Amino acid sequence: MENEGKDETDARKRVKMKKKFKVKVDGKEYVVEVEGMEEVGGSGVGGFPKAEKKTSIKEKEPYGKFESITTGEKSIFAPMPAKVIKVNCKAGEKVRKGEILLILEAMKMENEIRSPADGTIKEVMVEEGANVSHDEKMIVFE
Repeated sequence: MENEGKDETDARKRVKMKKKFKVKVDGKEYVVEVEGMEEVGGSGVGGFPKAEKKTSIKEKEPYGKFESITTGEKSIFAPMPAKVIKVNCKAGEKVRKGEILLILEAMKMENEIRSPADGTIKEVMVEEGANVSHDEKMIVFE
């Protein structure tokens, strides 16, 4: 026989798999279908590899720079050229780490700008509808 001496597990344990998963992205739930050749009895469910550790919103790093290199001032800077579509904070307001302060739109994608730390807003330097440049100062913390 041709297969004598060969490891037959390759042909027997690999099957075409199609799995559906529920995925949450920014609070919205999506159903995703994954198809491919996987080993049966792999390290994860249904032969799929184990998923990496989920990162909660609170563990995410803030989007954009937070501290000015030249002055040491605690501010939030625009991570990219964009349009400000929502301002969720005002001067004097206390905010918590991870709280959404601004929503920017760039290339038809919305980007949530979250507070990198607990603190008090000293100044909001942008308003809804304004266009911001990359590294433009948007919010100053006390």
